[in-house]
Amino acid sequence: MGRPAMTRVPSSEDDAQLQRVLVLTHQRDWCLERLSQLSLDGRMEEARAITAEHLELLVSLDVRRSLWVRIERNAW
Repeated sequence: MGRPAMTRVPSSEDDAQLQRVLVLTHQRDWCLERLSQLSLDGRMEEARAITAEHLELLVSLDVRRSLWVRIERNAW
């Protein structure tokens, strides 16, 4: 299972909002899939750790309350 990939810079504010929703949804789905697999494997401590770390994301997706950081790469 991989982490979400970096995304392109959107062209409009609506595109930005949609992209953010998609990224958060992908991250939530990854967490839930990982929780399920850990539980099936009997790795309950690890499942609880992921739940504790990502509980806010798992409960509710709100792009307005999430911190978004744009990392710009400098051409040297």
